[in-house]
Amino acid sequence: MTRLETFADAAFAFSAALLAISIDEVPSSYHELMLALQGAPAFAASMLIILFFWHGHQRWSDRYGLEDTPSVYLTFALIMMVMIYVYPLKILMQTGFSFLTGGWLPAVFEFETFFQFRVLVTLYASGFVVLCAIMAGLYFHAWRQREALAMSDEESFDTFSEMVRWLFPALFSLAVIAPMWLLSDDHVSLVPFLFVLLALFAPINDRIARHAARKRFGGRA
Repeated sequence: MTRLETFADAAFAFSAALLAISIDEVPSSYHELMLALQGAPAFAASMLIILFFWHGHQRWSDRYGLEDTPSVYLTFALIMMVMIYVYPLKILMQTGFSFLTGGWLPAVFEFETFFQFRVLVTLYASGFVVLCAIMAGLYFHAWRQREALAMSDEESFDTFSEMVRWLFPALFSLAVIAPMWLLSDDHVSLVPFLFVLLALFAPINDRIARHAARKRFGGRA
């Protein structure tokens, strides 16, 4: 493990701790315990997003082991954005589960207007865009170092494909921002659930990448 990877792991672990279902104090009554546990679904969903980016950086680091200046700056930018992203992420997940359960799962954060809700979703989407763009930047940097890393043609192609895969959710998130501000208040609450489609598009992206590799390299892909 490089020092950069160790630092990134520690920072991601700290970000995950900020998502804890009861970070302020240990519940002192049955009611407080149940209230804390009701935050578990939002905590789990938020952790999956953090894990998504942590795993992406881990795969990049394990594969290339770069620790030069661009890699350091990009990793620091990723960590900084994750730490900024934690609270909009947690608030949006709590709000989403509260909406789906009719308020049975609590949402601590309260919105006074739909404008505030639009701003929160825009912050969430913008953070997702930046995080995915940084991951794409890490793969682009590795691709630029393909000669120094002695990549084969297949490895070079796969590295470039990984960069494109990270750009897709970034572009999708940008597209989500538009309906947040164009739709009426009656329908705007459903817009954040469009992010669920990213889980469906991921296998499609993989199939497209494998098909492109087979087409280019034939039996070697």
